[in-house]
Amino acid sequence: MRMPLYAGLATGAGLLILASGFLWMQAGERVFVDKLLAGIAGCF
Repeated sequence: MRMPLYAGLATGAGLLILASGFLWMQAGERVFVDKLLAGIAGCF
C-alpha cells in the first residue's frame, strides 16, 4: 500500500526535527548551526 504524500512529508519533517534536537543537545548552538548549514548545503 502506498503512503500518501502528506504522510511521507510529515514523517520526514518529524525525523528532521528529532535529528535537529539530538544534534543541539550533543553539539551546542554554535556547532549545531554550522552542521545544519553544511547539511542543507550538502543536499544541493
